[in-house]
Amino acid sequence: MTRIRDIAGKLLCTVFSLLCVLELCPDAYAAAESVTLGDVNSDGQVNAIDASDVLVFYSSASTNGTVSLTEAQFSAADIDRNGFVDASDASAILAYYSHVSSEEFETFSDFIIDRSTSSPSYTTDITSSTYLLYSVDDDRLISYHDIHEKISPASLAKLLTASVVLRYMSPDTVVKVGSEQSLVPQYSSLCLLAKGHKLTVYDLLTGMLMASGNDAAYTLAAATARSVSGREMSDSEAVTYFCGLMNDFAAELNMRESNFVNPDGFDAEGQYTTAADMLRLTRYALTVPQIRDIVGTSTKRVTIVTGEIFDWKNTNSLLDTSSTYYRSDAFGMKTGTSDESGTCLIAAFRINGRTYITLVSGCTSDYSRYDLTLSIINTYT
Repeated sequence: MTRIRDIAGKLLCTVFSLLCVLELCPDAYAAAESVTLGDVNSDGQVNAIDASDVLVFYSSASTNGTVSLTEAQFSAADIDRNGFVDASDASAILAYYSHVSSEEFETFSDFIIDRSTSSPSYTTDITSSTYLLYSVDDDRLISYHDIHEKISPASLAKLLTASVVLRYMSPDTVVKVGSEQSLVPQYSSLCLLAKGHKLTVYDLLTGMLMASGNDAAYTLAAATARSVSGREMSDSEAVTYFCGLMNDFAAELNMRESNFVNPDGFDAEGQYTTAADMLRLTRYALTVPQIRDIVGTSTKRVTIVTGEIFDWKNTNSLLDTSSTYYRSDAFGMKTGTSDESGTCLIAAFRINGRTYITLVSGCTSDYSRYDLTLSIINTYT
């Protein structure tokens, strides 16, 4: 076993350098059933036995032997998703097995994501700092660029705010808008709440995620912090406490390249993330029914508890039937804009029965973030 780990350690850098530069074709591989990447023998573990199974198959296939893999086994064994199962896949499994002996990763896919920077499989003349395309069904990156470079989260951070709120608060809880509104930064995007308004947590989430209301984000943060802590706090203390909850939640999602200091994603010292971390957050957010429903809604009329009526429109033009960027196969997720982030967009698509996530950040205009997103999704699907 020690010798296996020594070999795996030597292979680690080489193998994952290879994985990061392989051009992946989305049509070259499609799993027929749910499998765990690397677990070739389906025993619930990824280890040297799986690597051995891959090598036995590869050796047999190379000599016209009779050893074969089921479709599920092939799915688990084809680590680099190039449509072949060979020695490089076995090496990748050994490298992963060696590494998780000292470090813990969510999945094999996260292990690969952690070591991926840029792929040569897509080039664009649209200016951006980072982008990615991810297949949810295959649990893999298809195309990506500088996904570990620090970026400002801008309003993409509201997906984390919503996730934290829904962990601790019932969507039906009624919240009163209060003095925390004084903390909302100047020039913020707003859903036009006012002190004294009463509305449910779900309605606040709607205003925050659809209209990208920073005012809703601060009210949600203050209310959640006071509820969780069970004590009186000033508005600033409550928001600081909530940001602690955000960072704790991010750590649970293995977002090790992020730090959050406010609930709305507004540019601030010490606040940063990466595209890789935002992908982890988005994968989680898609599993939360309330978030998925809200971010997939184009327009909504909301009557709040105190009687006021709001007509909120989603800032995501992919959902707007009157926009040239409308896509019937898009169902979220979140826009963002700030001085540090440029224009950015996380989008989710359901195409031919398969789910894809795109992220672009650092674009130079509202138009270019949609142009880049659609160029990527059209190229690979």
